[in-house]
Amino acid sequence: MPDAPPLSASSTTPSMCYVELLGPARLQAGLKHLSVKIAAPTTIPELIFALAEACPALVGPVLDLTRGRLAEGHVLNRNGRDFLKDRDLIQPGDRLLLMSSSAGG
Repeated sequence: MPDAPPLSASSTTPSMCYVELLGPARLQAGLKHLSVKIAAPTTIPELIFALAEACPALVGPVLDLTRGRLAEGHVLNRNGRDFLKDRDLIQPGDRLLLMSSSAGG
């Protein structure tokens, strides 16, 4: 009987989501981007808690852990095309932009 094939790396390691921090989020974190481990599909509250674990400096000014949401004045954009709403799901491999929703002028 032949041996079973080895497990692929993707079946043994968590998937990743990549988050680029812009504006106040970047200033608060002192980082340009974060990679967070997620399970597919992932809700926005689950992502918020993963971001808080990856970068505690974002908690409060950018991440509202009490409500499992972004703090007022911040938005998530997926792959440079779609602004995410509360019910949207994050997929492994998504590239997100975390930015201020305020317009300058």
